[in-house]
Amino acid sequence: MRPLIALLLLITAWKSSLSDPILPRFYENYSVYKIFIKTRSDQQVIDGLLKDTDNYNLWHRGIKVVHIMVSPMGKDSFLALMRKENIVVEVLIKNVQT
Repeated sequence: MRPLIALLLLITAWKSSLSDPILPRFYENYSVYKIFIKTRSDQQVIDGLLKDTDNYNLWHRGIKVVHIMVSPMGKDSFLALMRKENIVVEVLIKNVQT
């Protein structure tokens, strides 16, 4: 009986460790942007951003359009990069929480 209880406790602890405590429970001031992809270079820029899962989350990927949720912490650098790369973006959702 004790090995079974120990196994159940171990499984419970393991499952708890899989949940990421860093992820926010609320999405106050997170925004969703529609990004217009014109070139392969534009797509590479977006793919690079999506590697930063703390600040960017893919919502939709089409051939010429991508929707990305951007964290409040990543917003300024995201918009600066879009301006620098001349990538056209449009705000779809200003605040995901509301």
